[in-house]
Amino acid sequence: MADMRDLIERFSEQLEESGKALREMDASAFMSSADGFNPTGILILGMGGSGIGGAIASGILTKTSGIPIVASADYSIPGWVSKSTLVIACSYSGNTEETIEAVTLAKDRKSTIAVVTSGGILGDLASKNGWPSVSMPGGLPPRSQFGRSFMGLAWVLNKYSAFSDEMYAELEATSESVKANTSTIEEQASALADLVEGKNIMLYSDTSTSAVVTRWRQQLNENSKLLVNTQAFPEMNHNELVGWDSGNDSYVAVIIRTPEDHKRSHFRMEVCAEIFREFGADVVIIDADGSDQMQRLMYLIQLGDYLSLLLAERAQIDPVDITNIIRLKDELSSLK
Repeated sequence: MADMRDLIERFSEQLEESGKALREMDASAFMSSADGFNPTGILILGMGGSGIGGAIASGILTKTSGIPIVASADYSIPGWVSKSTLVIACSYSGNTEETIEAVTLAKDRKSTIAVVTSGGILGDLASKNGWPSVSMPGGLPPRSQFGRSFMGLAWVLNKYSAFSDEMYAELEATSESVKANTSTIEEQASALADLVEGKNIMLYSDTSTSAVVTRWRQQLNENSKLLVNTQAFPEMNHNELVGWDSGNDSYVAVIIRTPEDHKRSHFRMEVCAEIFREFGADVVIIDADGSDQMQRLMYLIQLGDYLSLLLAERAQIDPVDITNIIRLKDELSSLK
């Protein structure tokens, strides 16, 4: 059985091994697919731990991309998807039913398709249809393999000129910064766990970083078995902020900030932190550490992963266990 602590501690190895494997990979199928193809949009398919990379990539690239880059976590695909669309299907197991159905719809619309997977049905479809594919080792919880799946996705986007060479080089180099900072990040996660343990956790960030906060929620859901709320600035200022009238000392607000945030969002965060405290809540503001955007991204990913692990260990629950998801999949298997 997989040990979640070991998997999280080996995050830097994931990044290093993935970078090496991708450098050595035969890219001819991708180069052929990308040659002369100028997509009018990019759709990234994926669910849960397999899909969060697409949401993060979309958040990173949206401000500078000349075409829409959209993450989709659903059975369906948008009406604008066509033969001029690049569709990247991400499924760690290769058997995610929503992703399989969505990529089949994209095939029917004659989209250009690429795949990131460890095999399964999606891997078979890629082989059968000649879709270029990035492969990774399988058999582990998808959420524990973010380093591999995100590196693979970024590499594919780079081959289609949607993820710059400079940004990809920075991402590849994060294996060193992650390795150097792992023990410090675990200490920071432990201090954060002291502040949030036993509280109703409210996670906030700027819109540009909202997918990172979603990743934190997903890890706290699956590893720590906790219900967690996430919202983004400035949208939460138009609705949820009023809901804080019912806030109290059972809540803790964790606000994540990065240099990429809109400057007015930071001002909003400071004002809202005062409001949250007035209703009795604890407030923690986390400034992402790192000398470039990719370092800051991996810092936040690792910090959230360790927080979820430590809360699970303190509660003496198994962070790998996903009994409710397995039950649902069993029920779905009987549906015709």
